[in-house]
Amino acid sequence: MIWLGFAAAILAVALILYMPGFFLLRTFGQSSINAFVFAPPLVLALYAISEIVLSGLGIRGSWCTIFLPVLVIAVVVFLLPLLLKRKKEERTSYSLSYLSNTRAYWGMLALYVAVGAVVTSVIFCLHMHRPDSYTQLYDNAWHMGIIQKFLINGDFSTVKAGDIVATSGSTFYPTGWHSLVALAASLTGEAVPISINASIVVILGLVYPISMFALMSRISENNRNFIIAGAFTVPMFAAFPWRFLTFGPLYSNLLSFSIVPLVIILALNMVEAKRVLKERLFTILVFVWSIVGVAATQPNAVFTIGVLVVPYLFLQIPEYLTYFKVMKNRKVIGSIVGVALAVAIAGFWALLYNAKFMQRTVTWQWPSFEGKTQALIDVAFVGFHDAEPQILLGILIFVGVVYTVFHKRMLWMTSAYLIMCVFYAISSSTEGFLKNVLTGFWYHDQYRLGASAVFYGAVLAGIGLWNVLAVVAEVVPETLIGVKNAKNQCLLSMICILLIVLVNFFPSFHLSGKGDYVTPFGAITRDISYWNSPDQPKSYSAAESAFVAKVKKIVPEGEVVLNQPYDGSAYAWGQDSLNVYYKAWEGNWMGSPTEDNCQISKSLDKIAESNKVRRAVQRIGAEYLLILDRSDFSNVKDNDDLVQSIYASYSKHNWEGIDNITDKTKGFTVVLSQGDMRLYKIAI
Repeated sequence: MIWLGFAAAILAVALILYMPGFFLLRTFGQSSINAFVFAPPLVLALYAISEIVLSGLGIRGSWCTIFLPVLVIAVVVFLLPLLLKRKKEERTSYSLSYLSNTRAYWGMLALYVAVGAVVTSVIFCLHMHRPDSYTQLYDNAWHMGIIQKFLINGDFSTVKAGDIVATSGSTFYPTGWHSLVALAASLTGEAVPISINASIVVILGLVYPISMFALMSRISENNRNFIIAGAFTVPMFAAFPWRFLTFGPLYSNLLSFSIVPLVIILALNMVEAKRVLKERLFTILVFVWSIVGVAATQPNAVFTIGVLVVPYLFLQIPEYLTYFKVMKNRKVIGSIVGVALAVAIAGFWALLYNAKFMQRTVTWQWPSFEGKTQALIDVAFVGFHDAEPQILLGILIFVGVVYTVFHKRMLWMTSAYLIMCVFYAISSSTEGFLKNVLTGFWYHDQYRLGASAVFYGAVLAGIGLWNVLAVVAEVVPETLIGVKNAKNQCLLSMICILLIVLVNFFPSFHLSGKGDYVTPFGAITRDISYWNSPDQPKSYSAAESAFVAKVKKIVPEGEVVLNQPYDGSAYAWGQDSLNVYYKAWEGNWMGSPTEDNCQISKSLDKIAESNKVRRAVQRIGAEYLLILDRSDFSNVKDNDDLVQSIYASYSKHNWEGIDNITDKTKGFTVVLSQGDMRLYKIAI
């Protein structure tokens, strides 16, 4: 039954993400294929706005107050002209992409989805153990906590999402992905972990492949050979989307980056010189709408879009000169415009970098970890951030780069790809002003920067793959494949693709006398399996979850329970809906801890003698303290204040108020005990 519920959750996520946007875009004259492909970012924007409005009106959010009204409005607006018997015409001149609503293009889209589904099944589904498994990596308590808040409190607003831990400062947190998961859980009744895994399957197997299908079509100018080859290169990069499952996990970025290719297409169309005014205005409208959806999911994706589109803007300068009929001194004027554009971009970049609302992001500390030579090797063989090198994939990208050198209309894409690679190298191998300014919008995070290079990297690899196949078809003698007709050459290409795919996704292996060899996707599947396995060490174990179930029978429903989040209890909220006070680890908190927060974490053990602590607990309304097992933490060598586990680390002085509490501490009475785990009643 659990797998049936998982399948229902997958279907729910797909419908919630695609249906309303499909009908809305059909209303605006888009073909069925365009309406289907471009739906997700528009839908995410609609949900984000609806959720803010509902929160302001005090209306509880759920699938029937968020998804259903948006869907009904979209369907009614779509059907209204038909009911009034007005003829609907396809406005192909305003088409959002080069995709044609034909069997050939639907077939290529199906190929991308089929390849994505197979790879997702093999890499993710076969290694996640169970549909209800979940990783307990650092960020996931925060993610699950926000989703649980949406489901229990009914306030889906992205403006208030960061209030699950008591801090002072902004409570805005981008929640496009969290909202999607919560809506699916609300619709199906499935648990949070099942809904999370369902969203991952939809993103990996449907959203990202379809987005890249559209981007490959746009950049290759509908070269079907390149489009078909791209179906196989899109999922070949370990850096994205797969590494986002094993680090962080970066689920918000997983969704936002998966729709980035769609917004890149809109941006390219928007700045293209040949577009007529009405078409440009329509594209701008959809672009802005889509940007809201991306930003509501993870804003750093917006900066990735900007960097990847800027080189194309410079390419359009001569086209704009022609458009405005500038015939004299074209080179001089073009150079002046180019310099002015570069200055404007630099000024806008500096303005955003110094903006107050960006300071938490751009000042985030993410140190370099490798030398410049290693960074160059990482870039050449797509082994971003200590990942195993993908040599064959690096060769395909190189062939694609060579192709763009000789076909200069696509050289802008190589420039954008190299810019992102340079940003990655600067972040991973240097410190200082240049790193701060250039990579701050991505938290200086090498994982996100490496992933930002994958979009054009996949296109270049697709171009490279097709050129390799063309060379093979030319050089292979007839003695091997017989007559060089279309059928035999197609079969030869299929064999070559299968071999390349096999090499790329080959699992880790052992050679007798040589040792173990870890491959890129061997490492990915190893990590997915390890972090999701119920048999591996957990911060929040099954025994602790069972203890929390007993606690819930004692503590009144919804009452705040004080806790030490690093003992695993941060997950007691997201997994088991126990309303613990600290619902995530410190690195995820949106601002500085409040005074009450500090009093509890640092001085709770002094409640019997401190009026300050007592008043803090009273203001929070807590009457119980939960203590779980912390035996997985150990002291860090050369730092007496720091303790760590495989999941997290914390400074002891920040949590001594809870860590120092024992059965003998005044003001605390044992209500429930099991081994090292305790539920205390607090005497206020």
